Amino acid sequence: MRKTKFDVYFEICRRLVTELSALGSKELQPLMEGFSNSIDQISIWVANNKFPVPKSAIATGLEQGVNELPLFFEEMEPSLRETAFQTYYSALDEIVPDYQEKLSNRVQRILKRGKIKSESEFYLLRSRLDQIEGSGVKEEFLVSAILGQYEAEA
Repeated sequence: MRKTKFDVYFEICRRLVTELSALGSKELQPLMEGFSNSIDQISIWVANNKFPVPKSAIATGLEQGVNELPLFFEEMEPSLRETAFQTYYSALDEIVPDYQEKLSNRVQRILKRGKIKSESEFYLLRSRLDQIEGSGVKEEFLVSAILGQYEAEA
């Protein structure tokens, strides 16, 4: 049976919470506790098959959390930062092979189209801007313009 977006991101989050918590980073600890509490709550909803909002909305939130998680690694002590990145990318690639490539392709499709179609795409581009902000590359200006257009129309 094909996995839904919810199933994929829920699995990724459970895996990341377990593996990143095991690193023992004091910088990540509060974030991992919050993620863990969220995963526990979602597990209850799954077990009872009762969700307070559509699963697609939960999936969008989980996706955003997964895509923005590496931003928090920058605050980690250097000795753990590389391990955190390796753990993150390993978990993603085991669950969704070529995850980063697929994400990059989605970003490029949005940029080529020149318009954001959904909240999920907005957060994906927002995350991309966070990665390249201040670099001065052409993509930074294009992403910023598309985000601004979306926010103005919202």
